[in-house]
Amino acid sequence: MKLIKIFFLFILLACEACQNDEKVRNDGYIEYEDGSEFLILKLNESYKLPNGNNPLTVSFEDVSDSRCAKSACWLCYGSQADIFLSITDSKGAKVKMNLDIIGCVDELLDESSNNFTDTLGYRFRLVKLSPYPDIEPINKEDYTAKINIKQL
Repeated sequence: MKLIKIFFLFILLACEACQNDEKVRNDGYIEYEDGSEFLILKLNESYKLPNGNNPLTVSFEDVSDSRCAKSACWLCYGSQADIFLSITDSKGAKVKMNLDIIGCVDELLDESSNNFTDTLGYRFRLVKLSPYPDIEPINKEDYTAKINIKQL
């Protein structure tokens, strides 16, 4: 019996060591060790972002995806995807915004691009929109956005 307990303890410790440096703060919200924060939302989902006494509710309302299929990207011009967000604070201020990804990219890793919006004390930047289009049409309900959020 003692050997079984030691074995399970070893398995738990091994699993803990294999995890990466991210931690889930709430459903869909991830904070990384380097201070970067990402909000993962599916279409028509909302998340309440803690902001002291004035939390913000971020809602992923719509998507427009005209990115070129990967196989034909070199033939395409104007590949772009837009997401439409609604940001509401507890005082009733409401901001609607769109964020975009331009080009045939899966994920924007470079923060130097100016595809961000500053509002209500935060900078919002669309980092990834998945799935990436291919030959088959995508059901809008399948879209997931990864949004970088930084407090200003």
